[in-house]
Amino acid sequence: MHESLAQAQPAVLVSIFKPLLVFALLLIWGQVVARLDRDMLYYYLARRAWNIVIVGAGGVGFLLMVVFPIFWIGLPLGLVVIVGSIAAYWHHRNQKVPESDRWILSWDFLTSRFRKFSHAQAQKRASIKLMQKDGAMIAVPAAGNPFQPAHALLEDLMEFALPRAADRIDIAVDAAAAQIVIHIDGVAHPREKVEANLAMNLVDYLKHYSGLDVRDRRRKLKGRLRVDGGELGTHILDLWTFGSTQGVRMAVEIDKDARLTIEFEELGLLDSQLEQMKPVLKSLKRVVLVTAPPHHGMTTTLSSLVQRHDPYTMSVVTLEDQTAVDIEGVDHELIPPDADGEMLANMVAAAIRRDPRVFMLSRLSDPKVAYVLSSDSAQDARFYVGVPAEDTLSALRKWVKAVGDADRAGHALEAITCQRLVRRLCPTCRVVYKPDPAALKKMNLPPERVSQLYKASGQVLVRDKPQVCPTCHGLGYRGRVGVFEVMVLDDRGRSLIAEGQLEQLRAHLRKNKMLWLQEAGLSRAVEGVTSVSEVTRAMGEGAAGRSAA
Repeated sequence: MHESLAQAQPAVLVSIFKPLLVFALLLIWGQVVARLDRDMLYYYLARRAWNIVIVGAGGVGFLLMVVFPIFWIGLPLGLVVIVGSIAAYWHHRNQKVPESDRWILSWDFLTSRFRKFSHAQAQKRASIKLMQKDGAMIAVPAAGNPFQPAHALLEDLMEFALPRAADRIDIAVDAAAAQIVIHIDGVAHPREKVEANLAMNLVDYLKHYSGLDVRDRRRKLKGRLRVDGGELGTHILDLWTFGSTQGVRMAVEIDKDARLTIEFEELGLLDSQLEQMKPVLKSLKRVVLVTAPPHHGMTTTLSSLVQRHDPYTMSVVTLEDQTAVDIEGVDHELIPPDADGEMLANMVAAAIRRDPRVFMLSRLSDPKVAYVLSSDSAQDARFYVGVPAEDTLSALRKWVKAVGDADRAGHALEAITCQRLVRRLCPTCRVVYKPDPAALKKMNLPPERVSQLYKASGQVLVRDKPQVCPTCHGLGYRGRVGVFEVMVLDDRGRSLIAEGQLEQLRAHLRKNKMLWLQEAGLSRAVEGVTSVSEVTRAMGEGAAGRSAA
């Protein structure tokens, strides 16, 4: 017996496992001591004396673990000393504090402590937190909360979307499957498929905290949330949700207001186009048609034009399906969802009778409305009208057809703008290359003047090794800019419209140095703002090749 004890060694000299175990217990004990110290301070429980007892017992206990010849005997002996001192404090504490604050070793007590710990850990680990309207944080769901899986999915989506400046997340759920798509700079990025129940849980989670009725699956509902992404910043989410027999859909727009409040000069017009638009913007008369295909920035351009006018020095009225940007001082009116052409025409006529200096209509949807807008009142006020179309000449034909009288339509018109949104090349990782002269000729670009172009990369070299670009996160593009076609009409141009001479109008516009849409896009590619392939994508296959000389 004595020989075996003599041969025994302290725990620290036996193996790596035993010192690690002692060290782990030491860390746990340190956390407990700190917690007990705060408890003593809160309840005024002879803090100094009890700290001496607990720390002294801890010292003795860990000394036993380390120096006792047989580790597996020293370990429990040390734990008995340490736990005994804590138990003594526990007993003393329960005699001094109110009954409601006593520590009781029961299942309910243990589960409540676990829930509190789990809740605190969830708040600490969360990379995304929802916020109330007043800015207060909403508690992150912890383990066991029905919304915990939904929040985990939301964090996964936001951690991908926010660093890449995504503009929208679409969630589609039916009985069998779900699909989630993140839109970045107008390009869809489908995410990995998730179970329908989990996607529906996310929809309900967002609806619940945005104040929407979770049980209402059918009606179109609109809500708003703020999220705190820590280093990713604070963002506003606008929610749109509706359902049908096929399933539920939700669109989450990220920072919509920021994207709609861009100065007109920052939209992307070329310098020559801005010069052409200056007299148009100064003149508060006639109709300006703002046109683009869906999802190419027509609403943003309409809002930027309206915001150029001071609503405190002149009357500014808008008539919209939904208020895109709530501009202070502007009289915003909404178009009822069930409004037909006659009702809308009456609403426009009523607004014009109030004699506004600036009037904006978000969409031209009926000939009766066009006829009202082209009345003599168009000579005394500025009307901005949205018309979905592919180019300015297509928009002009739509306008003339809607008015029903070419002379009336032409003389009411001041200008037409058409646009596409193209992605900006990432300035960090874009790659310069020498273009093929034959390709330049096909695009009507002079090879002697265009010596280089740029293309997307998504990678940077770090110590001669390719790495994902930290700016665009491998996409090759960052942000979008508008490419414009601007048709400014003079008296001669309006007369040609009245006479139905659109081919002569085209020649007249070219004489006045009007640039076609494709030419403006290729100009941005030559500048290095975007790429030729992006111009082609945004305008349709072969669009760049149709550019006039």
